[in-house]
Amino acid sequence: MDPSERRAGVAALFDQLAPGYDRSNVPWFGPIGARLVELTSPRPGDRALDVGAGRGAATFPLVDAVGPTGHVTAVDLSSAMLDQLRTEAETRAVSTLDTRTGEATPDTMPPDTFDVVTASLVLFFDPQPAETLGCWIALLRPGGRLGLSTFGPTDPAWTAAEAVLMAYAPPQVLDARTTGRTGPFATTDSVTALLESAGATDVDSHDEPLDVTFPDAAAWRAWTMTLGMRQFWASVPDPELPAVLTRIESALEPDRGEDGRLHLTQQVRYTTATRP
Repeated sequence: MDPSERRAGVAALFDQLAPGYDRSNVPWFGPIGARLVELTSPRPGDRALDVGAGRGAATFPLVDAVGPTGHVTAVDLSSAMLDQLRTEAETRAVSTLDTRTGEATPDTMPPDTFDVVTASLVLFFDPQPAETLGCWIALLRPGGRLGLSTFGPTDPAWTAAEAVLMAYAPPQVLDARTTGRTGPFATTDSVTALLESAGATDVDSHDEPLDVTFPDAAAWRAWTMTLGMRQFWASVPDPELPAVLTRIESALEPDRGEDGRLHLTQQVRYTTATRP
């Protein structure tokens, strides 16, 4: 499939997800976005770019960090996601933010412009991650800082549950559970190599655990339906769904704690770098 067609497919998926995206009570995108911004170290007065901004998990921490003398641009392929972000910005009375639908490249915005570029849980959706990363680095001014979040491993029970669902994954699908844990995203070393090959320096890539809890497997499924994983559930034939749910329930059971809840752990990979 042509890269432009694959990007259009990603945009369509997130247009569909936008109304309920990150609306659960599970602390997920918010903590990841906030931690990414913290590690990327924006300063008051900086010009910041948030790529794949979604509903603003990293955007609003950037707005807070650069303060009233700074400015943030939020870019996303999904116009529906940006509609949600703008609504939230109006609620917060944010005046130092603008949004753009599309891609962040030197062809769509001026290069050598931004002090900070962040992309939280985004790059593994791109069919050409190395080329796209090079574009983002070109948008930074010399000495500017880049921050990415991707995924490391999940705990064994979570991994086993996802494997049941991933057996139904469409071919060549772009998602954190496929391209996000293989190839250049497989390890901290491979992510470091990816950034260094794109010209970045001072690269640091490390994993930090994020724990989430659910009462049962049905709640886990409901949560995953608000994420990109929704596309995998859509691929499960209706007659097979009860058996799939039973297998996932069994897979997750080792994560049940003494409080009766499932305690799942995801390693989040944070990578920061500098444009020389």
